[in-house]
Amino acid sequence: MRRAENWIFAPETARRLAGVRIGLCLLLAYRLAVRDYDAFAARHVRFLPHFYMDVFPHMPSPGLASVLQALGIAAALLAAFGLALRITLPVAFVCALILDGILNSAGRVLVRDALLMLSLILIIAAGRAAGDAWAVRAPNRTGVGARYGWPIRTAMLVIALAYFFAAFQKWRYSGFAWVTSDNLRWILYAQPHPNGLALFVADRPLLAHLLAAGALLLETCFPLILFVPALRWLLIPAAVSMHVAIQIALRLDYSAQWLTLVIVFVNWPVVVDWVRRTLAPVPTPRESAR
Repeated sequence: MRRAENWIFAPETARRLAGVRIGLCLLLAYRLAVRDYDAFAARHVRFLPHFYMDVFPHMPSPGLASVLQALGIAAALLAAFGLALRITLPVAFVCALILDGILNSAGRVLVRDALLMLSLILIIAAGRAAGDAWAVRAPNRTGVGARYGWPIRTAMLVIALAYFFAAFQKWRYSGFAWVTSDNLRWILYAQPHPNGLALFVADRPLLAHLLAAGALLLETCFPLILFVPALRWLLIPAAVSMHVAIQIALRLDYSAQWLTLVIVFVNWPVVVDWVRRTLAPVPTPRESAR
């Protein structure tokens, strides 16, 4: 337990937490902007509320959905700039929670935004620390401390366990038959209009079994990136490739999940410093002499 505590509360820089804040807030604003919540609320009369949506006696009106969407986008963008972070970020989170609840209560179970929302909870819990750097009207601190590290590392833990439990459920309910059966081929064939990639995989049983085994192995071993940082160069691109392939073959958009993965695990100050060094003009010999 002491070793786990030391890992979670290891110090990080204020800039790295700020990079995660900016990335997650911009991703939230994008996700809110690309969905037509008001039209969805107008078309669906059936309302089966779950959990926090029980406060609504019926489907929220399209007008309310539009207001929540506009407010959520504006609040998320302000939070990305670090403005009134202790107000704007919770407002954006609540708006997104209600809007996703509208879709969920109409039968569209949303699991793709789960990691984004869970990671945002940690940024909210970080309080003022999330706005200490790369923020408008902020001191732009460059300090290092546990207050900047625990939100990032807890988000890493949440993401790693999400992938692991996806594999755990496969092992629990299907076992190795998830790989050896024609489950993946049936999913690809069962689409109303399977595309070329789906048919290419489904028409080749051995390839389908190999891809199923690879996905199961990837999800099972994913928590290793917490203990062996070098594996991040292998497992994170593999996870992104898996989600992109799923989107192409099955038209299931898991971009919010893999973008959250990238945002949390990438050390953005290192990336920014590298870009600055790369783009900085190289001084001529005469300028160097001066």
